[in-house]
Amino acid sequence: MPESSKSVGDLVKTDRGALGVDRGVDQSTELQANQVFDKKLNKKVSESRDRLTLADLGIVLSIPLVGWLIAVGTIYLVNPLAISWLASSDAPAFYPNSLWNVPKSIKQIQEELGRSQLKLGENYNLKTGEVIYTVLETETQNIREIRLYQTVWDRGIEKLMLVSTMTISGIDEYFVRSPLLKYATYSPPERLQPNRNRLPLKKLSLIDNPPKQIGDQKDGLWFTTSGRVDGIAYGQIYYFVTDKRSQLFELESWTSAAGEIPKWRSILTSNPNSPQLVVNQSQEFEPMFLVYQPEEAIATSIKKVQLRQINLNEAKNQPKAYQDALLMASVGLWSPALGKFNLMVNELRAQGKTLSPFLQEQYDLISLHAKITSERADNPNANIGEKALINIIDGRWSEAIAIANDTTYKGDRIAEMLEKYHPHIWQRAMTMLTFTNATEIKLWGGLVVLQRNGLRRAENWLREQKVDAKDFNQLLQRLDLAPILLKPQQLLGSVTYIGKGNAGSEWFLPPPKLESGQAWYEVRIDLMKDGDKWRNDPFSELSDRSSILLWRILGLSINNNLGVVLYDAYGKAQTSFLTAQSLWVGDDGQLKILASGEASLAPLLTKSIIPPLVTSGGTFDPPKGNSVDWQTLSPKVIERIIRSMYSELQRNGQVSMSIEDFGVLAQQQWTLTSVNLDGFGKSEYLLLLDRSQVDLGDRHYPLAIAFSSDGSLIFSDMNGGRLWLDVLPSSTEGQILTLRNRRYEVWNFR
Repeated sequence: MPESSKSVGDLVKTDRGALGVDRGVDQSTELQANQVFDKKLNKKVSESRDRLTLADLGIVLSIPLVGWLIAVGTIYLVNPLAISWLASSDAPAFYPNSLWNVPKSIKQIQEELGRSQLKLGENYNLKTGEVIYTVLETETQNIREIRLYQTVWDRGIEKLMLVSTMTISGIDEYFVRSPLLKYATYSPPERLQPNRNRLPLKKLSLIDNPPKQIGDQKDGLWFTTSGRVDGIAYGQIYYFVTDKRSQLFELESWTSAAGEIPKWRSILTSNPNSPQLVVNQSQEFEPMFLVYQPEEAIATSIKKVQLRQINLNEAKNQPKAYQDALLMASVGLWSPALGKFNLMVNELRAQGKTLSPFLQEQYDLISLHAKITSERADNPNANIGEKALINIIDGRWSEAIAIANDTTYKGDRIAEMLEKYHPHIWQRAMTMLTFTNATEIKLWGGLVVLQRNGLRRAENWLREQKVDAKDFNQLLQRLDLAPILLKPQQLLGSVTYIGKGNAGSEWFLPPPKLESGQAWYEVRIDLMKDGDKWRNDPFSELSDRSSILLWRILGLSINNNLGVVLYDAYGKAQTSFLTAQSLWVGDDGQLKILASGEASLAPLLTKSIIPPLVTSGGTFDPPKGNSVDWQTLSPKVIERIIRSMYSELQRNGQVSMSIEDFGVLAQQQWTLTSVNLDGFGKSEYLLLLDRSQVDLGDRHYPLAIAFSSDGSLIFSDMNGGRLWLDVLPSSTEGQILTLRNRRYEVWNFR
């Protein structure tokens, strides 16, 4: 016990004083007695401290026991099966360091996953006793995890202990579709950007027939997850290795436009005893294989193996033939690349040398692709356009241009091929032109420009390449077959006289010689019936197109007769005819036709009160309206029509009677016609006045005034700014042929 801060003697003295004991007692006697008492008491306390009791011994011995129990409890919580005499089952080879990881039955695992809308998917039993499971989203069936379990027997019941978990996040969509973007002629959509969207994985598959050994690694298993979108297969490679601790390693992502999962194939002659993992990215006629060599990973890597891609990176200090070969191979010219590579191989052999392993791998990769393109070119099972493309891919430019020049074919297949594959051709042509000036390669380049930019630019490009016009003119004209959205049904325009001599050199098709009594006329096309709707010029779709194509599209190859309508001052029409012989289209789409006709027509053109109207594609036959009885109209409508007509005539100073008298005259002598002008279903009223009824001087007749169904004025050509010619023949209502500034125009009521 600890000593008090006051001595026992002091306590006694204090107590005595408190009780009133006589302070006169001899102090020395009292002091001696106190000292004797203190010594006895201190001796007793000292003896008590030096004696070890059983309780003290128990406390001392319990300290290491408690520590041992804490350690055992901690180990048991971390790994219950690590203590054999506490284990409920046989101990497996290894266990994960998870605090709460205990063996569970399949049912328990499914119930646990079900609470998170997940479930166990497909599984693979491994020789080592482990099981690989996929964890799927219940609704989408997308893989969320790959789990590695080990089988554990717990009192005779089979359970699974979780060894490791790998989270699956999907594959970047941009990466998946990137091979198809190599020759894209459009900008990818906003969502198709790197790291913008991930595509799910659906299946886990074992990749059969892998290498038996990679370095010191034996009996490893190769897996791949996979998914599909728009015919493209994609996924992730995994390697499972067993040693002291089994592990599942995530390796390369892959994508295959051919829709195939990776396969093991023997590609490299430098490593014939071990297959390579090959990803097929081929697209239709263009082969592309990614080849990976499995290797033991470097010592500092946590992974046991790695996949090294065989690439075409240029090795240093190599001859030019090697550099040329890699450049050709980079744009898919595999056979020419192999030819260049062989030049270097032959040089080395002559010197008693061989290729280094790195160069040999590149040679094998190029040989693989060249073999495929060469076999396809030798045995093309395709249409005429695809045959030309296959020859280009194999570098057979002369054979390809011979197919394009073959006049026994219409050329439409070549045009279709150019529309779809012109980026494939352009890269190859531009690369080969750095090595050669071969005309056939330039011609294919010109055909690509034709497809992209039109005929004129293709001609200019070939001239810049020093190609003679006789070598490309007919080829371009014949293959300019890209679709035109226009559907010309009829042409309308005006005509002017040229003369009897030379027609000029600007016309696209060589004109024939004039017959006796004939002359040249130029027809300017002002409007065109495109399908069921009339359009004003210019027609941009016609610019930069082949004259042969235009001649056919405009219907002139079937019927090149043109009608000419001349008008006198009384509205009477006279008809003549011309024959179309050639054409010209401006850069903006302005269209002119060279025509021949009787020379006697020339003086009549100048006598027409308005520019003579030229028509192609048949006669100009406007729809006819129905006469309207004034008595069938309401008084309010009649009043509005009379007032509108009276105001229009007053504006021109042609009325000398009162509005009342004018109203009577109009209803007695003038006839209204019911015509649907605005296209909304209700008929409008049209009044046509010839020169005998209203004379406004030398101008085109009849005068035209149009009214809505309620009698409101909607059109009048009395002021002469826009002259009414007629309602245009079409199923599209509300289009009127008018003349403005001596040019024919479509005027729409809508």
